[in-house]
Order: sequence, then structure tokens, then C-alpha cells
Amino acid sequence: MALVVKKFFVSPTPREDGVYVEIVARESGFFAWLFALLKLDPNFSLRILYDKVYYEASSIYGFTKVIMPIHSVSSIYFGTVRPWKKALFWFLLFAAGAYAAGQMHETQWTIGLTLLGVVVAILVFILNRELTMGVNEVTDTSYEMTLKRSIIEGQEISEKKLEEITQIFTAILDAHKAHP
Repeated sequence: MALVVKKFFVSPTPREDGVYVEIVARESGFFAWLFALLKLDPNFSLRILYDKVYYEASSIYGFTKVIMPIHSVSSIYFGTVRPWKKALFWFLLFAAGAYAAGQMHETQWTIGLTLLGVVVAILVFILNRELTMGVNEVTDTSYEMTLKRSIIEGQEISEKKLEEITQIFTAILDAHKAHP
């Protein structure tokens, strides 16, 4: 399930409440946004402090909150997925229309549908990428957030920002190793 970012904070120096990283997200889609306006939306959050990592997942049915001491985190990871299968689907759909138009000797429709298929496929490929950010506990339990672009909230996180989060986290772990 892909989430859209509602709130995002990352800094190598903590803010007044001690937070270095905070990501708050909700489920994607119009109805999820509408539920967010009514404060009924499922929220997901990841917060990194100097000595703890907080992960929370809530829904209309309840919530789960995990508080991990920084030493119980075995790894932090991030990555990206580009939706090439979805882009290919849209191109093939338009290509089928272009083929049908070609069979009816409609050259303009054939060219137009082919070009439109290429444009739609490229847009789907570029605009629908998803980023994954997560932490693993030493027990091998994973707490993950899959994020995508939000048109409504206007928030987007880049791979560079996720890399910055991992660098901050690594610096915090190194500081704990230096001063146990």
C-alpha cells in the first residue's frame, strides 16, 4: 500500500522536541484524503530521535505503536520502484487502439494513438514511482513506509532526502558507539 506524505521533517540537528526525522503519511486516494479532512484517516509515522525510533500505524480500527531503543535497530533502508509494468500496460492499451485504427486505414488515428501511448507511458513511469523507507529491529521485524507523490498535499520526498535520513541515522548510531 502506497502512502502520501502529509508532514516531512529532516535535519542533522534536532528540533526542540529532539526529533531529527519525522515522516507522517496517509493512505493515497481521494477517499483517504476526504477521511483525512474528517480526522478518520489511517496515519503512519516514523520519527527518529537521538535514543529512540518511533513507528506508528493507525486506522479506524485501532493503532500500533512501536518504540525501539536506538540500539535495537539493526538497519535502516530506502529504495525506489518505478512502475514499468503499469507504464507498459498503458502503452499496450494505446498500441491496441492504434492497431485497430491501422486496420481501418486511419493513419492519423494510428499515429496519434501511438504517440499518446508513448506520452502516457512515460508520464506513468515518471510520476508514479514509489519510495520505500524502513527500519529493521534486531529481531528482524521490519517497519516500512512506501511513499508516493501527493498531488493534493503537494509533498514529495526524493531519493536524496531518504539518503540524508540514513546518513543522519548512521551518525546517531556512530555517536552512540563512541559514547556508550
